[in-house]
Amino acid sequence: MAQTPVVMPKMSMTMTEGEVVEILVKVGDKVEKGQVVAVVGTDKTDMEVESDHEGEVTEISVGPGDVIDVGAPLFVLETLGEDLLAGMFDAPPESVPVVVEEPAAEPIESPASQAVAEGAKVLAMPGARKQAAELGIDLAKITPASPAGVIKQSDLPAAGSRETKARDQIAKVVNTSTQIPQFSLSATIQLNSALAEDASDRFVQLARAWVRVLSALPKLNQNYMNGEFVNVEEIRIAALVKSPLGYVSPSLAAAQIESVEWAQSARGVLEAARANRIPVENLQPATTSITDLGEFGIRHANTLLFPPQSSGFNVGAIRRGESGFEIDCTIVIDHRIADPGDGAEALARFATELQRELDVNS
Repeated sequence: MAQTPVVMPKMSMTMTEGEVVEILVKVGDKVEKGQVVAVVGTDKTDMEVESDHEGEVTEISVGPGDVIDVGAPLFVLETLGEDLLAGMFDAPPESVPVVVEEPAAEPIESPASQAVAEGAKVLAMPGARKQAAELGIDLAKITPASPAGVIKQSDLPAAGSRETKARDQIAKVVNTSTQIPQFSLSATIQLNSALAEDASDRFVQLARAWVRVLSALPKLNQNYMNGEFVNVEEIRIAALVKSPLGYVSPSLAAAQIESVEWAQSARGVLEAARANRIPVENLQPATTSITDLGEFGIRHANTLLFPPQSSGFNVGAIRRGESGFEIDCTIVIDHRIADPGDGAEALARFATELQRELDVNS
């Protein structure tokens, strides 16, 4: 039998550690391949972890609130197959006696080195050690809440909440918007029928219309990188969703966007995001975005672009007009790849494509 670890997954290109939110198994449980066995989180989203193996849980390494490195074990399964932990827990080989001459005098240890030695004896999670070092906190003076005596980030007096960390991450991302010279255009679009009342269904309608525009105007579907215009190979749409930790933006690949299966998948991703759980494949960077603030009664919104986005589309609340319905739309474009004339054409095309979508699927 093999001892196979289930590890902290890497949920994004920049992720180096994650927080254990929940372990869904206990020692002795039988686990099937593909079974959801844990929930782990970054600053803004939680993700379900599925087991890649079948076996019995023999050891659980962590608990809720622990922050561990990517690749570190969450727990261990006894499985059939190659032992991936072979040799890691074996007894050390017998040592060979070594004769060491005693020093003439015992060196005097400085107070600073004594403090380092004491700190090394303290049991603490890597994330807690890192944060304590950044804040100048002496771990030896911290009383852990864990029965095992291991200090976690939540034990530190200045430990920020996940909400605070999420806001900090948002602030860092917003700063990247200054890298893109961008402009915006707004227009009021006339429609013969109303958009869907459900936010997820409304996103599907808006996304299909917007992707058709990008496909018809490939100039808008580019990035300017290292002095060159680069075509975007895969359109990925970021959707603004409210979660318990604030607003998050899962991204959805636009391939097969006209299919019923894509619409069903998109609704599932948005629903999961509202519960603060975004599948790892929907954490990839987006190339465009759709922001719908209509449910709040907002008529006009002007959002920012973040690399590698080259465009964004914003809509407000739909309302009855003199001869049907109307909605205010704002387009945001990277000025390096297009000019206001291109944006005006895009808005006009969007009106046509959105009405087409409503006619076909209403």
